[in-house]
Amino acid sequence: MGVLVALIAAALTAVAPRPSPPVVTGPRDTTLVRPVYTFRAARATGFRCAFDSRVLHRCAKRYSEELLPGSHTLRVRSVGKRGAVSRIVVVNVRVRFPVPELALGAPVSVGAGAGIPAPFANGTWVPVTSDGTLARVAGGAVVSRTMVGVPTTDTGMLDTAVTDDRSVVSRAIWSASDAGARITAVKPDGSVVSRFDVAPRPGGLDATERAVWAFHFLQGTITRIDLSTMTARKLEVPGARATGIAWNEGSLWLLTTQPSRVLELDPDTGAVKRTIDLNPPFPRRRSLVDTWWLTAGAGVWATLPNNGAVARIDPRTGDVRYVRIEYGEPFGVAVGASGVWVATDRAVLELDGSTGALKAAALIPPADRTGFVSIAYQYGAAWLANYDRGTLTQVTDPGTPP
Repeated sequence: MGVLVALIAAALTAVAPRPSPPVVTGPRDTTLVRPVYTFRAARATGFRCAFDSRVLHRCAKRYSEELLPGSHTLRVRSVGKRGAVSRIVVVNVRVRFPVPELALGAPVSVGAGAGIPAPFANGTWVPVTSDGTLARVAGGAVVSRTMVGVPTTDTGMLDTAVTDDRSVVSRAIWSASDAGARITAVKPDGSVVSRFDVAPRPGGLDATERAVWAFHFLQGTITRIDLSTMTARKLEVPGARATGIAWNEGSLWLLTTQPSRVLELDPDTGAVKRTIDLNPPFPRRRSLVDTWWLTAGAGVWATLPNNGAVARIDPRTGDVRYVRIEYGEPFGVAVGASGVWVATDRAVLELDGSTGALKAAALIPPADRTGFVSIAYQYGAAWLANYDRGTLTQVTDPGTPP
């Protein structure tokens, strides 16, 4: 009986008329992030399609998906009655950035766990989380290393660096060892000036002419180092779960999570002067960390990876502007000479410092895409650190003079 049913089904399929190949309507060259394509075909009851894959899936007659800039191949076939199918139609699609393209230099290998870099006059200093060193990159190569931290194999740790080049007292590069609970000051020649044993998990740094501050990851503790006396003390912010810190216009700004907020603090005492809630109007796309990094200049900027967005806070009014990031999940953010630089897991973007509008962009090569990247800006260029790949890459805007 089963054999007979199978033979009848095969016979019906054999005589079912094939649908015609689909006519595909939609852009072949576009700047849209989600271009729309429509399919029609005689005798078709449905369609199967896929971008950049030979394995086709069921598609509606109006189809769209998010595409990164570059070349893509759309394959579509019609499906008719009793499973009859047409031949596959292939459409080549090119997606371009709607803005000028940034220039990416050759990646420089610095070591696994490349942390937040610190550009300086004699090179860019990169803390290497895996081995506890501070690597100086100049001329496209690592030219020196200074032991500043504690080596670790924990990929959840992240070392950071910053320079105090606004100070007339110190002029040092500062590095925070996440695993080592240590902050180290290094002279431009690579020699160690001072070491400070601090609370666990110093997660990021900022500096002015008077002090260096470090937040401690997912804690309410801040370390403040006075540059005139080279002494450290703790400030406590009750209830904070910090993920970023920045100094701007006489205040210290602290980014926290659960709930997502930016706190304006007294830089000497840590007392909360103002609380600004972050409520991005975009749906959650991931379940990572709601807030990740903070920078200041042309406003106070925070990255919101789960929502695929950055927030710009006006330090005078407290108003928040949210900017949707189209090319990947944003992690690093830094203020540059003519805009704000955002590093996502797929791209580097330059935004207008006032409006957040996209000014320029570049894709990270597919082989170098990773879960976490950071960015810093100084001396006419942005520097992208790739944590998983252990690399540092210079990013320049051809339209901006150094």
